[in-house]
Formats: sequence, structure tokens, C-alpha cells
Amino acid sequence: MRPSAHMPPVTLAPAANAADQALARVHGVPLARALDPTTWQLVRAGRSLALRGPAGPDAGTVALDLAQGPLSRRLRQARPDDLLPRAVGLHKRPGPPSVFDATLGLGRDAMTLAHLGCRVVAFERVPAFACLVASAIAGTWLARNLTVHGGDAVAALRALSPAERPDVVLLDPMFETHGAAQVKKEAQACRALAGPPDDPAGLFAAALAAARERVVVKRDADAAPLAPGPSFTVAGERVRFDVYLAPPR
Repeated sequence: MRPSAHMPPVTLAPAANAADQALARVHGVPLARALDPTTWQLVRAGRSLALRGPAGPDAGTVALDLAQGPLSRRLRQARPDDLLPRAVGLHKRPGPPSVFDATLGLGRDAMTLAHLGCRVVAFERVPAFACLVASAIAGTWLARNLTVHGGDAVAALRALSPAERPDVVLLDPMFETHGAAQVKKEAQACRALAGPPDDPAGLFAAALAAARERVVVKRDADAAPLAPGPSFTVAGERVRFDVYLAPPR
């Protein structure tokens, strides 16, 4: 999907290394002349980039740490019978499915599936998020299974050749507000930089046309389905995954 018109600018802060600058060029993030606490900036933080918001009451840093913290723990504890892997059918297949993640966001679901062996191609319309995820996985085991692209997922889905069609298309048009402070901080960044998809119906239609086996849509537990008539649902306490089996072709 295209970036929303309201998307505030994000720049790459000075002191970025050559790899950071290369990612920024690929994804269209301009290099700033100076650190600017009044704007959104990608900054070098340890082994990868982090996203810093404008100074204010909700200011904070969004980072994807694979070595420690909640994301590292989530990957270590991931199992094929968890909600998301079950929704993509991982627990019932002889081998992991190929997955097209059309709404990468901060990449946690894509990373989880890649960690469990799925080959994941992911698209993200917010350049800063694409840079953030690509930086986090660079040089790690996840990079073998997860490829990050920036740009319009709908156009990419429609352009797939028959041989390129994935087994599963994953959609996450939601922004969680519950849970820990870090989750809320990340949800605030998602809302500020992207907002909801401009055309969720068009995104779903493109996903269903491209998927060989199924489309999996992540929803808040109490939210209405993105499209009517899911084939089945894999539900947890706070989120659920609506599964739409692809029609025979």
C-alpha cells in the first residue's frame, strides 16, 4: 500500500554507518544534517537502528533487540502450535509454508514465522519501519528466511507470477493498544507514521487472489472481521487470526 498522505517525515540521524546509509537509500529515508529531537529520526543504537519520536510526553525509542528483551524472548519461546503458526498451517504441514507479509509493520510476526522456518517475503509502506526491521535482522539467522521490501504491497501482490505466488498471505491492519508500555509505545509510532490502511478491502482482495492456500488476517479479539465469512478462526485472549482459504483454481 502507498504511504499515507499524512505520514510525517523520518530522517536518518548523523553518525549512521555505511550499512545504515545504504538501507536508507534503498528505502528512501533522507539523511539529516543534525540530531533533531523535534522530529522522527532513525538513530544508530547498539548493533542496529532504533526509531526515536519527537520530544514530548509520549517520547521514546522503538528498538528491535534480537539479543535480549521481549522480542528475543518471543522468538526463543515460539512454537509451531502457537496461534500464528497454527493460523498459517505450520503445525499440519510436512514443511514450512511460504508467506507474503503484506503489512510488515515492526516485523514481529514475520520474524516469528521466519524463526520457525517459513520463507517470508515482507512489504512495508512506511520507509522507516522497513529500515528498522531490515537493520535488526541484518547478519542474523533471520535474514536467511526473511526478505524486507518497501513499497506498495497491493501492486506487488498483483504483479506476482504463478510461480511466485505464496502459500499464505498475512495481513495485520490492526494496531494493538493493550499490554505492556513498550507495546503501547510501538502502537503509537505505528499510528503516527502510518495510520490504518487506505484501502483494506483492496488489500484483502489482492491477497486472496495471490495466495495459493490461505489469507490470514490478524484482528483484535473483539473486532469485526476484515472481510465476511472467514473459513475458520484461531483465537486467543487478546487477538485472533481469521483464516480465509483460497478458492480452488
